[in-house]
Amino acid sequence: MQNSFYDSADRFFAQECTPAQLRQIEQGSDPKLLWETFLSAGFADGLLPEGSGGAGLTLAEAWPIMFCMGRHALPLPYAHTMLARAWLSHHQQNIPDGSLTFAPFQVNLDDKGLTAHAVNFGLVSDWILAQKGKQVWLLATSEASVTPSGGHGTLDATLTWSVPIAERSLLGKWDLPQFQHLLALSVSVLIAGAADRVFEMTLAHANQREQFGKPIGRFQALQQQISEMAELVFGARMATEMACRSSDWQPAPMLAALAKSQTSQAVARVTAVAHAVHGAIGVTHEYDLQLFTRRMNEWARAGGGQAFWAQQIGRNLLSSERTTLDFVRSELFLEAKS
Repeated sequence: MQNSFYDSADRFFAQECTPAQLRQIEQGSDPKLLWETFLSAGFADGLLPEGSGGAGLTLAEAWPIMFCMGRHALPLPYAHTMLARAWLSHHQQNIPDGSLTFAPFQVNLDDKGLTAHAVNFGLVSDWILAQKGKQVWLLATSEASVTPSGGHGTLDATLTWSVPIAERSLLGKWDLPQFQHLLALSVSVLIAGAADRVFEMTLAHANQREQFGKPIGRFQALQQQISEMAELVFGARMATEMACRSSDWQPAPMLAALAKSQTSQAVARVTAVAHAVHGAIGVTHEYDLQLFTRRMNEWARAGGGQAFWAQQIGRNLLSSERTTLDFVRSELFLEAKS
């Protein structure tokens, strides 16, 4: 699935989203200029139909673009925006200017207002698509009280809107959860891309760093760890490619769940091996590795971790009244019933 979009997207993000820019955004710089640069590439409307001004890409065709966003740890919700705009277009809603992210979990509504906790990219987004029960809102972050909700350099935030703002921002009611699987897919592809970049950096360091007169990558103990890392990285990539195997913009729910479960599970070991190979230099502020591993750990928790999504797959299997083999064939390999 590494199509012609991969090379152009990778070159574009490498040029426009440098480690120096990542650090500036993390330190509180205004992201608007960087967002306008990203918009110039035209990817934001890639999943929209041509009749709505988009490129009419399928999710399978867009996967390399989102994967490259992870490879460069974009500090803005570009992948989320692609899927959010597709959802708004599909439901005949107005698409606002600016970046969008999802808040399908930890949303509370009471007489004091609407609060969305730990929103992925909430600190740098222009709009939030939130759902609580059947109610769905499109909320402007400029009208919210915003508090960072993670560790050093976090881009996640908790946002609170007043009751009047929440009332006029209500889009309508939907019986089923709308954004859980879209968030899971967005973040899982970003994790897979970032893991690919971390593996690339680790392999290069192992071949360059010398100890006892030879590259450390030639030591068997490190070779074993790097081999394990390679399996996890390519497994994460395969899981997200499967999840994006769609003929339109919508992912299959169980494949999105599988992708998030697998990528979140891989993060701890991939980052541990990367830092072990790099040694003390990997955690220093000046070295770029920590820009990716910190973000991977944040993404692993965002929108539900490995256990949450594994449980969703298990519950669907148990409620389906099918054999495990039939469930896997139909829900995870999308085989048509004979």
